[in-house]
Amino acid sequence: MNRPILIAAILSSALTSPMALAKEDDCKVPMAQWQPREAVEQMAKTQGWTVRRLKVDDGCYQIRGTDADGREIAVKVDPGSLAIVRLKHRSGRGDGDDGRRGGVPGQPLPGAPAAPANDLLKGTTPPKAEIQ
Repeated sequence: MNRPILIAAILSSALTSPMALAKEDDCKVPMAQWQPREAVEQMAKTQGWTVRRLKVDDGCYQIRGTDADGREIAVKVDPGSLAIVRLKHRSGRGDGDDGRRGGVPGQPLPGAPAAPANDLLKGTTPPKAEIQ
């Protein structure tokens, strides 16, 4: 690689503004303009949410709890306006995806193929495998 190009690339990356690297869902409200925690809890209550945890993250209030339907949620709230910056529904397993897209747990999803009619899936004892 050409040495002047390499030096120019290193200098340009070192001089990049940290503000340009900030995430879009960060909040940049001065502490003097923040709403109190009680106001955040009241806002969550009017949304029908149950707050399990309320903390500050990336300059925003972050709510962990459940929505009106009982689904796990993670919400970032602007501390000045109490506007919702980001809302994520969580599966409760920690990976953000339970593999299902609606439906009732324990029942097959609409359009899902039926289990094969053989003796492999009958009974309560799971099949055993042995690695040799």
